[in-house]
Amino acid sequence: MSRIDRLRYEAIRVAADVYAGRGSSWTDEEVVASAGFFLTQWLDARPVRLVLTVSPITFEQGHPALHHRTKRTGDKMSVTMTDDQEVTYSVQAEDDKGQPVGDTLTWSSDDNGAVVTLTPSADTLSCVFAAVDPGTANISVTDGTLSAADSIVVTAGAAASLVLTPGTPVAEA
Repeated sequence: MSRIDRLRYEAIRVAADVYAGRGSSWTDEEVVASAGFFLTQWLDARPVRLVLTVSPITFEQGHPALHHRTKRTGDKMSVTMTDDQEVTYSVQAEDDKGQPVGDTLTWSSDDNGAVVTLTPSADTLSCVFAAVDPGTANISVTDGTLSAADSIVVTAGAAASLVLTPGTPVAEA
């Protein structure tokens, strides 16, 4: 059970205790009206902000043991990685008091998969962005109302192999 589910369970338990007349001088009508108001607020709760966080580690694709510190460069502090790396972003939907709010999120990238591919987690709270080719991709996550964004710059990786091509022999003079 998640922290937020435990808090919700406890709130419902306390409301049931109050409704049963324990610990309150309110009338039954006042308790029902108040509990109904707060339950409706809870059921309709929407996040007021999305907090986007990038992993401090960038991994080599297919080699999780090979990793590097995530680099941020430029005036917008874009994440920069080579075309053989991947990085994970996570997001937390929060209410106006900074408490987590359950929400279904949608991840996207403006490059149509040309610069990075994305793989959201099952709970949609994180997403792996794997580099494809050099370029810049603006990524975002939204719940339909709120959104958070960042940019990823992909650069060419190190040479993977060297090819030596012999020239035509030339007689010495």
